[in-house]
Amino acid sequence: MKDLFSINRAADLLEKDRATLVRALRHLPPEGYSKHGHPRWSMQTIRNALAVKPQARRETGKFRDRYSLRSTKLDRMRLEYEKGLALIGAEPSLDKRRDMALALAPLLEQYQAAYLEIARSLHIADDDVLTVRSDLIWSEMMDEVSAAAEWPRDEGFFERMYEVMWPHAEDEEVG
Repeated sequence: MKDLFSINRAADLLEKDRATLVRALRHLPPEGYSKHGHPRWSMQTIRNALAVKPQARRETGKFRDRYSLRSTKLDRMRLEYEKGLALIGAEPSLDKRRDMALALAPLLEQYQAAYLEIARSLHIADDDVLTVRSDLIWSEMMDEVSAAAEWPRDEGFFERMYEVMWPHAEDEEVG
């Protein structure tokens, strides 16, 4: 935990305004938490976030968590997703990137389900609104995986991901 920093501590160390760090880290899940549940990030993550120009930060995560749900479950899943996405993008083999994308597919489905469950439990909006929001988040995540894997939707990406996320969907439709 000593290698992870709160926004306040990082602002002091980097001699930055706290609000600047809040904006830079807004769409990045914490890498850990204090014993009281306060979010923490590594200094490298904080520096990387600060290196992104403010306009670029505003253009990312446009559909993500409009309601700012604070959940360790979602944060852990989001961190796992971000790590998986980075690994996909770093893989030189196109076939392996696509296999890695398929391996990440269940996490996208789990994230969407968890988001809906948590948002519904908080009664922050009507169910129709929450469903649309979760669909937008899921779609944005799918777009990011598609781009990282260099696997366009019109080349079977969506169909293969769908099969992995909901393997019994066709069986249910037939029965």
